[in-house]
Amino acid sequence: MPPQFPTARLLTRQLPLPHRLPPPLPFAPLPPAPRALRRLPPPLLPRGACRARRPLLRGMASAAPGSPPTAAEAPPPTGTAPRRVALEELPWDHSFVRELPGDPRSDAIPREVLRSCYSKVSPSAKVDNPKLVAWSDSVADLLDLDHKEFERPEFPQFFSGATPLVGSSPYAQCYGGHQFGVWAGQLGDGRAITLGEVVNSRGERWELQLKGCGKTPYSRFADGLAVLRSSIREFLCSEAMHGLGIPTTRALCLVETGKSVVRDMFYDGNAKEEPGAIVCRVAPSFLRFGSYQIHATRGKEDLEIVRRLADYTIRHHYPHLENMKKSEGLSFEAAIGDSPAIDLTSNKYAAWAVEVAERTAYLIARWQGVGFTHGVLNTDNMSVLGLTIDYGPFGFLDAFDPSYTPNTTDLPGKRYCFANQPDVGLWNIAQFTGPLSSAELISQDEANYVMERCGCSSHLKLIICSTHQLLICVNILILCLAGMGQSSWMSISLS
Repeated sequence: MPPQFPTARLLTRQLPLPHRLPPPLPFAPLPPAPRALRRLPPPLLPRGACRARRPLLRGMASAAPGSPPTAAEAPPPTGTAPRRVALEELPWDHSFVRELPGDPRSDAIPREVLRSCYSKVSPSAKVDNPKLVAWSDSVADLLDLDHKEFERPEFPQFFSGATPLVGSSPYAQCYGGHQFGVWAGQLGDGRAITLGEVVNSRGERWELQLKGCGKTPYSRFADGLAVLRSSIREFLCSEAMHGLGIPTTRALCLVETGKSVVRDMFYDGNAKEEPGAIVCRVAPSFLRFGSYQIHATRGKEDLEIVRRLADYTIRHHYPHLENMKKSEGLSFEAAIGDSPAIDLTSNKYAAWAVEVAERTAYLIARWQGVGFTHGVLNTDNMSVLGLTIDYGPFGFLDAFDPSYTPNTTDLPGKRYCFANQPDVGLWNIAQFTGPLSSAELISQDEANYVMERCGCSSHLKLIICSTHQLLICVNILILCLAGMGQSSWMSISLS
């Protein structure tokens, strides 16, 4: 069973809180690491994960335990296989568009979009005989989609955006973010367009998004397109991370558009034409920390949008926090001076913020366990569901090097290098609590407690991950020595 984060239960363990936060950024360069270990061992999976092989995201889908499905979302009877559907039969439900304020305009002209969570816009990338390059049967299963749909000649037309999918309602999300520690203002989906949400037979909500399908109001000076090279990287790595049991967005399919896109691959002034492509990303939601930040920077009127967006997120993706009952046994000392006890059952927003922090800490600990370096941990690239999102210049450690960064633009300061990821995650959580405090959804004591929980959890989980990796390395070393005749027989238990 994948790890769950029901906050009230999780926090009853009363883990000791750190008395001081991790050292500030930027990362101080360390001496060169030995290059003897060329490949990292496999990560520590949750107990039973290898046997069950259940997709981790299923445990994080919006139909969380304690949220009874509606009649339209009722799961099939136990023991019966879900009915496979055609593309025209996908059960769409556009809750984001229905429940949140949207842009009154529907054009793709780059502009500042005020008092809106999204802009309705249709895919506009030009295609010429688009071709299906890759697809994922397991992601199709999440949508109850018949695998035979991949064989349809018109399938590439649908998922290149050239032909609208029946029942879809495309839009681009509005959000802001801190980039390299500096507030960048409005960002938004500059080359990604959400088609809508599909609610499967198990009551799980999955958002379908086309990346590289054309301009949106948030494209600024970019063309809204993507190339085959980067799209293959995102498709493969998102599915590989899922296979490793790490929370991540998924990829349904990858389509080559048949058109060329000009890109400067090495940022050296030598732009060249490359094949264009579009990847269909799938996740319960693509909400980010920046989705809440942008509205908190635009005056008092927009603070109400922060509340509406928080209510929407809790209702659809954290429903177990909606009806918590007050309990005297669930008060927690904030451990900050003379601050009062924090009762998370009396404020669903505080409980939600703590759970976001827990998921973020868990996610980054899992990254560290497999040597994954995201490369661009801006707040607009941080999922509010604790998912790995936006695969750009990511990389994996070939040899242990804490200062490694795959992002060439990050080389001078190495803010987002491998060793800094836990601290950056904590810093980003601090930015996430800012809008909630500004909208008076959480108090300062509750915001401080969220930070302490994130710092405590990330350090403990990193210790667990590092200890596991060390034990595996010691075991490998012992086996190597034994094979060389320097030891007769030795064994070590990793249980």
